[in-house]
Amino acid sequence: MKYFIAIIACMLFFFSCSEENNRAPVTKDSTIPGQVSNVRAESLPGAIKLTYDLPSGQSLSYVKAECVMKNGVVRQVKATAYQDTLTVEGFGDTSTYTIQLYSVNRSELASKPVSIQARPLTPEFQNVFKTVQLIEGWGGAVATFENPNETDLAISLIYVDSMGFWNDGQTFYTKQKSGQFAIRGFKPQKTTFGVYIRDRWNNTTDTLTANLLPRFEKRLDRLKFKEVDLPGDAPYGGWNWVMTNLWDGLVSNPDFDACPGYVTAANGTWPQWMTMDLGLANGVKLSRYRMWIRGGGVGEMFQNQCVKKFELWGSMKPNPDGSWDNSWTFLLAGEITKPSGLPAGQFSDEDRQVIFDGEEFEMPLDVPLVRYIRVKVLETWGGVESFHFVELAFWGQEPGDVPSGGK
Repeated sequence: MKYFIAIIACMLFFFSCSEENNRAPVTKDSTIPGQVSNVRAESLPGAIKLTYDLPSGQSLSYVKAECVMKNGVVRQVKATAYQDTLTVEGFGDTSTYTIQLYSVNRSELASKPVSIQARPLTPEFQNVFKTVQLIEGWGGAVATFENPNETDLAISLIYVDSMGFWNDGQTFYTKQKSGQFAIRGFKPQKTTFGVYIRDRWNNTTDTLTANLLPRFEKRLDRLKFKEVDLPGDAPYGGWNWVMTNLWDGLVSNPDFDACPGYVTAANGTWPQWMTMDLGLANGVKLSRYRMWIRGGGVGEMFQNQCVKKFELWGSMKPNPDGSWDNSWTFLLAGEITKPSGLPAGQFSDEDRQVIFDGEEFEMPLDVPLVRYIRVKVLETWGGVESFHFVELAFWGQEPGDVPSGGK
């Protein structure tokens, strides 16, 4: 009996697969549909919008546009029979393109094509590329850009190695209105860097190149960092989130909260600040600062006590009474950004990457030597009565560090 049931099951599976592989339109209509008419083209950045009149008295399923792009790919766009417009996107330049429009009925029969020629406006990724600047930076090169329309972009930084070959460096994915990305880890010797931009259809710009001299820097040894408690510093807030957690080498994970940091008491006094010692008796000329805020899923990221706006101050010899007078120098103002701009509890991949990588801030070139640091928090993401973050890191030059010929 069990063998009989198995045979029946196999037969049912076979017939169901046959039916699946031989599906055809339910409606049988052998009449070739009429063409769309009165086609008008509107040029948009990297796109062409088509408006048309549908054929009357036809049983249409959709209207289809086809266009051969410069790379040979056939771009196809469909619009339902209830629409009289469609937009073909993904053009990488402003050449003239031929677009074929078809009416398609419910039996998947297509009309003869209606051809129209049109030119898109300059694509947004090309407009962004015009704003790119490639400049020397600490330990490498920095690319700055303006992206006012928040276009999804991939910005790639590349370099020429010692053998004279171009190498992939780093690619950054962003839709921020403006910003900068850096490639690091280079010695202070002339190096050729390049930057190019790619859009989501894999169109790419030319490559902007520059021969630059990276500025010497090194990451400061976190094992030398020490806690300082001066009058007026924000009091410790509990949970065993002590200051020394800020240089334990553990950074946030966007998916789970297993990384302790530092938290202040909820006394509601603003601004609040903390003081630390970099442990360098002769001071250091700082080049970069990186801050990691709390991860742990939707409940914490970019919310509650997470630092949003802050200032960084430095000193060689702070007043023991904790006052700011005549002993602290302003270094930079920073803001932790949420790239997507989504509401609280919603995150993009780029948001999660900020949690994992931290957010980096480059120092002005004229900062003085400092030994002590104050992180002065002005605002949190949740507007609450205390602040927390989980890790920090510093880069810079100690006196006598700069090699001959470097900066």
